[in-house]
Amino acid sequence: MTATLAGLLAALAAAAPDRTALEHQGAAVTWAELATRVDRARPRLRGAGHGPGARVGVLARNHPDTLVALLASVAEGAEVLLYDERATAPERDQVAALAGVPGWHHPSAADHCDDPPGTGGTAPGETGQAPYLGLVTSGTGGLPKVVRKHWGATLANAEHFAGLAGYRGDDRILCTTPLHHAYAFGVAVLPALITGATLVFAPHPAAPATLARAVRDSRATVVQSVPFLYRALLDCGEPPVPSALRVCVSAGEPLSAELTDAWDAAVGVPLRDQYGATEFGQIGYTADTPGGPLRLVPGIEARLRAPEGSWITAPGHDTTGELYLRQPAAGPVTYWGLPELGETSHTDGWFRTGDTGRLPAPGQVVVEGRTTRRISVAGRKVDPDEVERMLLATPGVRDCRVAAPPEGSTGHGDRFVAFVAVDPGVTEASVRRHLARALSSYKVPTRFHLHDALPRTGTGKVHMARLWQYAAAGPGQEENA
Repeated sequence: MTATLAGLLAALAAAAPDRTALEHQGAAVTWAELATRVDRARPRLRGAGHGPGARVGVLARNHPDTLVALLASVAEGAEVLLYDERATAPERDQVAALAGVPGWHHPSAADHCDDPPGTGGTAPGETGQAPYLGLVTSGTGGLPKVVRKHWGATLANAEHFAGLAGYRGDDRILCTTPLHHAYAFGVAVLPALITGATLVFAPHPAAPATLARAVRDSRATVVQSVPFLYRALLDCGEPPVPSALRVCVSAGEPLSAELTDAWDAAVGVPLRDQYGATEFGQIGYTADTPGGPLRLVPGIEARLRAPEGSWITAPGHDTTGELYLRQPAAGPVTYWGLPELGETSHTDGWFRTGDTGRLPAPGQVVVEGRTTRRISVAGRKVDPDEVERMLLATPGVRDCRVAAPPEGSTGHGDRFVAFVAVDPGVTEASVRRHLARALSSYKVPTRFHLHDALPRTGTGKVHMARLWQYAAAGPGQEENA
């Protein structure tokens, strides 16, 4: 793909001016109206420094104003860093320092509500899209990394994914996770601009019942969400079944066979697993049989590395190794503010994902787990996935996460911790007894933190940075999780 964001928007505004581009809280914006808002915003943002060669921070929320600010800033030639509007001031400062942005822009209707004085409503032609944008992902212990994304490769990846998933121009894509994350950005936001589909923003954050009504009332044909939210939709007792629903994409954490079967039985539309990473966008998708191997998205290449460090040159269905990736169109993965991290993340030009998996056939990938989650306990390795499975089988345990303390923190070393969401009346002693009956003693976590619920990020993942903050603060913080 050689198109730019401004080019995609202009083409849609000319070809389908009255078709709905965005919907938010019942209000619709057509493609022509979106193009007008962007044209009005460009002089304002250019005056605020969003011009060629500038690197600007945009605080994002799932709202049309964010998309207007992104499109206008990119059309002006700025490198845009998208970040969470709800982030704390220290988090914003840390990310801004890494990315080298001087401050943050809060998108609002003021960006485009009328024509700036002296402009006559005329925005200049496209300045020339900057080659890169920035998206934030979490590193070990929740510390941020700002991934430098190549625009051409990012758009091509979204286009390839949309084709693999079967998106159409008449689709209504319901976005349920934050658009500043690579998942929503590449599976909902960019595919809408590429195909001309309508992008519908679900309330975020929202209670399961509210989200269920949004799914039903949105008349969605495509839903983009995470396993945690799909499970919550089933548990609320109100399974959403829009009559035209045909594609349900899941990502962010492993998709269990139990949830896949339960969703299919209740809704009648299979859950399709998507494997992705901020560094690459969309990597694999179950375009064929749900629960089967993922098909690699065109433009992504994969290979396996054996534990002793050699490349596996002839992988097969049963060959497991550490998964390495590359995206030739984008070049090596790099991070703003952490150039050394990009360098150390590669071997022979291939990026280390930290995932284990298989390549059962050309163009296919099966992801089996994480290599970096393994914990050393007195010289023996513990697989947190095994411990978490046993915890979830414990009566009264609703959710859990097992991990070692972050590097440099108090207690780091041959120790590991279980954060467990439990029903009222469940005690640490009862949880320990259940694990002791099922696991070797060295596999029982050193410390337990019991919570009413585990905090989640916008994409449904357990918010580990917040859990470690609670743990460091001591007793009495669990109730705030």
